[in-house]
Amino acid sequence: MIALKTWREIRLMVLLYVVLLESLLLIAIVMWPSLRDETERLASLKFMLPADFMRRWVDGVMSATPYPAYMSIQMYFKGINIVGIACACLFGTGIIARERENQTLELLLSRPLSRSRILLAKFSVLATAIIVPIFLTSWTALPLSWMIDEDLPFGRVTLGAAYAALFAVMFLTLATVFSVRLRTQVDVAFVVGAIIVFQVCIYFIPDVRVVSLFRMSDYDVYWPILAGNDTVAWQRAANGVWLALAIIGLYALADRLFRRAVL
Repeated sequence: MIALKTWREIRLMVLLYVVLLESLLLIAIVMWPSLRDETERLASLKFMLPADFMRRWVDGVMSATPYPAYMSIQMYFKGINIVGIACACLFGTGIIARERENQTLELLLSRPLSRSRILLAKFSVLATAIIVPIFLTSWTALPLSWMIDEDLPFGRVTLGAAYAALFAVMFLTLATVFSVRLRTQVDVAFVVGAIIVFQVCIYFIPDVRVVSLFRMSDYDVYWPILAGNDTVAWQRAANGVWLALAIIGLYALADRLFRRAVL
């Protein structure tokens, strides 16, 4: 019942989430042929780009694997790092804080279920709602690419989607921690938003970007995966272990806080 109620609350947002991911992907794929024919102009703009990873992306677009380089930015770094994380934070913000604001938390806890079971039921629905659209929309890139005479390997697209999903769920779990701890959704949104803004800002500062969370989900991660550089790809994908450990740790903290929370 709790899982069903949670799904009913977010189903329209999930639909919008899918539409946004697919729309961005479709626009990127449709625009590729014109960009593919203008690589010389793109090369001339390379040194005007503000970040080193952007210049490496231009190099990738002009390499022997231009389309994977292009899609690594469009499908994962831009699409999921923006839309996926935004939805993950939105879902996580309200997981418990909304119940407090609506004064339904006491009713929820009156059910013959432990607090851990309640949190798990709600979180599992939200995590599924984040993960499944990432895979589904990523897989649609294959037939869409065929329409413009390009190709992407199914296995590599799936590996990239799995890694991107872990990154998005990490932010869902982070938002869940603050949703359990703080009293209102506004407070949760402010704190989580501040963390994300700070992490994005330091990502664009060369000397300190190595400590940014977004360093774990950028072009240098996804391009080797899509381009077929197996050695580098598996080194990057191994960071998924750290993401999984972060998710487990954050969820354990959220569960502990919820079990001890005072209404």
